[in-house]
Amino acid sequence: MDQIQRDKIAAKLKKIKALAERGVGGEKETAMRMYEDLKARYELEDEEIMLDAVTLHWFGYADELEERVLRWIFYKVTGDASYHIYTGKYSRRKKRGCDCTEIEAAEITLLYNFYKEELKRELEAFLVAFRCGNDLYPDETARCYKENDVEAPERTDEEKRMLKKAAWYSNFMDKRKPPTALIGEPEEED
Repeated sequence: MDQIQRDKIAAKLKKIKALAERGVGGEKETAMRMYEDLKARYELEDEEIMLDAVTLHWFGYADELEERVLRWIFYKVTGDASYHIYTGKYSRRKKRGCDCTEIEAAEITLLYNFYKEELKRELEAFLVAFRCGNDLYPDETARCYKENDVEAPERTDEEKRMLKKAAWYSNFMDKRKPPTALIGEPEEED
């Protein structure tokens, strides 16, 4: 049997298995018996039959940024921008669903875990840049201000790289100032 025939039989078996899973009573039993008989006759395994079956897979996320990354990955892997929102009994659970194959689901999981960590690393560099670029450090007017005379700690190569990136990010920030009513008018010198 050539690959084209094998694929056609696998597609038919997928439909029969879907009927067996959704069917009721005798219909379900008949479909499952037919599925098992045909699978044995054509010497196919479940993995081979269901490899390309598109089913709904659920993926958890922690916050809004991670959810956005997850949706981007759904689109990257499947080419489909649609997704499902979990509204089950425990709808507070943060889950998004994607219609995909088992292989695509594995790829989504792999990419999501990788890019989730990359997002954390990049966000850390951005936050350092944001703090430095907007000068969010105490000055002499702060109630508990103390002069910092502690020697700077030795940095790892990764920390140095992150600080260089933060300095670069800082160059491109708007660095807007809060309204003067919040920070007070600077005193003019005579």
